[in-house]
Amino acid sequence: MAGQITAIVPTYNRSTYLVEAVQALLSQTRPLHQIIVWNDGSTDETAQVMADITRQNPGRITYHEAANGGKSKALNAAMALATGDYVWICDDDDVALQDAAERMGAVLDTSDAAMVAGSHVRFSVDPKTGEHVLSDTGYWPDLSSGSILRHLLEDIFFFQNAALVRRAAFEEVGPFREDLARSIDYQMFVRLAARFPVQMVNGVLFHQRKHDGPRGSSGASHSASESENVWLHHDRAIFAEFRQSLPLALYESFFDGPAEIVKRAALLQRACVYARRLDWPAAIEDFSEATGISADQGLSTVEQNCIRRALSGKHGCAPAFVSPVAGQLLALRQRGPIGKAIVANLARGAVWRVRMAHLSRDYAEALRVMAFIFRATLAGSKGAISPLVERDKLLPEAYQW
Repeated sequence: MAGQITAIVPTYNRSTYLVEAVQALLSQTRPLHQIIVWNDGSTDETAQVMADITRQNPGRITYHEAANGGKSKALNAAMALATGDYVWICDDDDVALQDAAERMGAVLDTSDAAMVAGSHVRFSVDPKTGEHVLSDTGYWPDLSSGSILRHLLEDIFFFQNAALVRRAAFEEVGPFREDLARSIDYQMFVRLAARFPVQMVNGVLFHQRKHDGPRGSSGASHSASESENVWLHHDRAIFAEFRQSLPLALYESFFDGPAEIVKRAALLQRACVYARRLDWPAAIEDFSEATGISADQGLSTVEQNCIRRALSGKHGCAPAFVSPVAGQLLALRQRGPIGKAIVANLARGAVWRVRMAHLSRDYAEALRVMAFIFRATLAGSKGAISPLVERDKLLPEAYQW
């Protein structure tokens, strides 16, 4: 039976964009059961804009106002009012495609997934014509292998406008963290995907607006140009907590093979996750522990790929090539054949960074990376001989931790 969908739109000082975002929800080919717009203390014309929209669409939208407290607080307040079976959180500056609710809802109607997600394309507005100028999706992993959770732990790639979640799943994992100014959706997605199956739907579900306006609540506002540093800071903060709350057994569930090799792969995968957000102390801790496991079994292709992806994160990997991190990584070679193999595969993963540095004419960085590669590959490494495969779909018991 088809579930009812509640859409939630938290908004703060985006009246210019809000109309288009809400109209896109009103135009869905699968009518929405409930649309909740929560005004988080806006000081612009949001109240007037919403008064016009609600008057033109009686009974279709509920509008609420509160003092500015941040997106998480707004979401938690709105979530308490949701009555639909599924919840669709939509940003106030993005535009859902007309069939987005229909396509996502169909998956939840017919599967055991707790969350369904899809892709987006970014757009800007032509100042002369007002038309959407589409660009690209940005980061999107190769989903042909590996679980959705593994890809999500490495980096966020889908966003709230392209995700529909069972309300019962939200209730089970608990509210959004109100102490976070950014990475709110990412933190919640990981919590959900670590507890419930996720399914992807093909195709674009919304247009993501790129603009230069301020981000965040009034107490944590920042410019678009500062977003990279803000994202990194908050990503590291939420993953510091995940290091304590997500057990290594969850990472082990990504793989199938002998128990000791599975544990080693889990450590290498977790090291990859933390290296990609430049938490090198955490990554080196896991790399070091992995060197002591099954030293007589060379790294599988799956394990080698985990290591190489450690240097492919969106935040770059510059600290890996300078002191003290470079020295700590190279010192892994002294911990036996697995340590040598880890360092050698880090070197292979760094090759494309040389090309990127040359393209950006950062020749000093290119030289640093090349020096690391040269030192890292002197010792060589064992071939891929350990029996291990990566699961594309996690077993039901993976979520029972």
